[in-house]
Amino acid sequence: MSEGKKNLLYRQIEDYVITNIGNGTFAHDSRIPTEAELCDMFGVSRMTVNKALTNLSSAGYIIRVPGKGSFVGPHRVMIEKKIPEMISFSQELERMGIVPSSELIRYSVTKAGLYPGIARKLRVHEDELIHYFVRLRCGDGKHLALSYNYVLVRVVPSIDIHCLERSFYAYLEDSLGLELGYNDTVIHVVRPSEETKQFLGIPDGSDVVQSSHVSYLLNDEPFEYTETFYIPDNYVFRYRCYRNRTLGTGDENGVSKRKRPKASVAVKPVTPP
Repeated sequence: MSEGKKNLLYRQIEDYVITNIGNGTFAHDSRIPTEAELCDMFGVSRMTVNKALTNLSSAGYIIRVPGKGSFVGPHRVMIEKKIPEMISFSQELERMGIVPSSELIRYSVTKAGLYPGIARKLRVHEDELIHYFVRLRCGDGKHLALSYNYVLVRVVPSIDIHCLERSFYAYLEDSLGLELGYNDTVIHVVRPSEETKQFLGIPDGSDVVQSSHVSYLLNDEPFEYTETFYIPDNYVFRYRCYRNRTLGTGDENGVSKRKRPKASVAVKPVTPP
C-alpha cells in the first residue's frame, strides 16, 4: 500500500472518532472501539490505527489507558466549517444538538471614528454610524465565548434588541431580507482583557482564542466586523480548505457556479504585554 493511501486511512479513523464524539455517540469518559475493532472496521494494520489514536490523544480528543483502552477526553465543543460556508455561532451549535443563547452585555450606536482600525476594515469614514454591541455566547447554558460586534447603520438601519439573544444572521436574512455573501476570518491566540477574563471566568495567565472577521453582503460590500474570544478548553476549530477552482452548476454545499475563496492560515507570535 502506498504511503498516501496509508495517510488517508489513518485520517479516516481520526474523522470517524471525532465525528462520533461531536454527535454524542461516544460520550464523555466512554470507551471508544479497541485497536483490534478499529483494525477490523477499516481493514488496516495496528500501526495505522495506533497512528490515528496517537494523534487523537495528542489533540485531546481521547485518553489512552494502558491495558484498558482509549476513552473520550474532557468535553469540548467542536466546530467544523466547510469553506466557503458562512454560518452563525447559533447555527454551528444547533447542528451539534446544542441549544444556543446569548446574553446582551451592552449596546449603543456610535461613530466609527471611535474605532479607526475597524472603520478602515469596513471602508467607511469616521463620521459613519455603527451599531456596537457585546454579547456573552452560550451553549446549553454554558459560557463559551464573548463577542464584540460593529455593524454599519447604513446597511442595517435598526436592530431589534431581542434578536441579539438569538442568531443575528438569521435576523438579517429573515427579517431584513439582506443577502449575506461571505466573511474573511483570522484566528489567533491572545491574552484576554480584564473584561473577557471576568465574563468567561478565565484565570490569570491564561490565553484565549480570538476569531476576527469582516462580513460582506453578496455584492461584496462589508457591513460587519466581529471579534469573538473563545475559551480554548471548550473549543476545537476544524476547517476543511479547498483548492481554488471554478465549480460547476452547484456542489455539495449548494454553491452556484463561482470560485471558492482562497483559504489561508497565518501564524504570528503574540508579544506578552
